[in-house]
Amino acid sequence: MSETKAKPGQYLTFQLMSEQYGVAIETVREINQFGEITPVPRTPEYVKGVMNLRGKIIPVVNLRIKFGMDAQDSTRDTCIIVIDTEIGQVGMIVDSVKEVVDLEENQIEPSPVLGNENTMSFVRGMGKVDNKVVILVDIVSAFSQEQMGQMAHFAKPAEQKAA
Repeated sequence: MSETKAKPGQYLTFQLMSEQYGVAIETVREINQFGEITPVPRTPEYVKGVMNLRGKIIPVVNLRIKFGMDAQDSTRDTCIIVIDTEIGQVGMIVDSVKEVVDLEENQIEPSPVLGNENTMSFVRGMGKVDNKVVILVDIVSAFSQEQMGQMAHFAKPAEQKAA
């Protein structure tokens, strides 16, 4: 279990509902304003659709739904965090992006056992920033291999999709 613990370093923090989450900065490709997303029929509920990112079609996931929260209409703070995965880039819709924090070893606690370990395996630890707790996540491991495979099916260059 120790190999899955969050490591010290920089984390991009973002908000879903009232909770703050952090994702390792090295997995983040870019942050975009919430924009045009094309729905794709017969995809899992958490897949919002696809977007054209400079000529490349990437899948976009609503993290609220993936994490079991209620969906929410987008606001001016809603962002899409684009992360690198083994299937290519994937966009993650979040309520807002906060800041990049630098966490030392002594600011990271292991994640508590709160339920089914398999469903919580993407939580890598709890970061302590000022008086707040930041839930440190490995977003890619929140998806099964099968789910990543489904999303890989949508990730293609835009020119191929137009045919």
